[in-house]
Amino acid sequence: MAKNRALVELLTRAGPAHSRVPSRLREVPITAARERVLELEALLHLRDGFRTLGGALYVRPSTTVAQIRGVDDWNGLTLWRGPWRHATTLYFFAEDVHGRQFALHRHGIVHFEPGTGAIEPFADTLEEWAAAVLDRTAELGLEAVTAWEAEHGPLRAHERLQPEDPDALELGISTQWRAREDVDLMRRWVAVLRAHVAQPPTPLDTAAWWGA
Repeated sequence: MAKNRALVELLTRAGPAHSRVPSRLREVPITAARERVLELEALLHLRDGFRTLGGALYVRPSTTVAQIRGVDDWNGLTLWRGPWRHATTLYFFAEDVHGRQFALHRHGIVHFEPGTGAIEPFADTLEEWAAAVLDRTAELGLEAVTAWEAEHGPLRAHERLQPEDPDALELGISTQWRAREDVDLMRRWVAVLRAHVAQPPTPLDTAAWWGA
């Protein structure tokens, strides 16, 4: 890790490890290049799952600990990925505080936007990914999580922040927030996805998205 300055910086700004016993990653799809898998295993060997960048970014541990799902469990076929095309070809390992995901895919790392299903190239290596997220704390939701925690206290390790208006994330406008369990939030993103991909686009089902 001596040459990986961005990864070291990410770890320096991180909280404690979620797991003390890192394990090998076993459910990685064949679409993920081995060199990327080895990079991720090396990172998790140093700190097996953590919250960093002021709570704007979460890296999952190699193994499930209590309510914090490890990467293999998080990538389970029946947990949340089903409604998104091509999601089974990705290996999700990190996400921002709003549930937008980062994943290994082929020889690089991609960004996955659950509200639209868009999969965009993000970085070629894990070090480049770390450098990019260090420069994008605002996009990851730092302001939202800072304000939320100042009023409500720290989010739990398996909680994320749901915006009342999902378009507020892209538009940078004010909205209300609600703490959601991570899997619950991903399943709620399906309502936003369906509104976007319908032909013609349909209004958001607010009960499915924001309802209790």
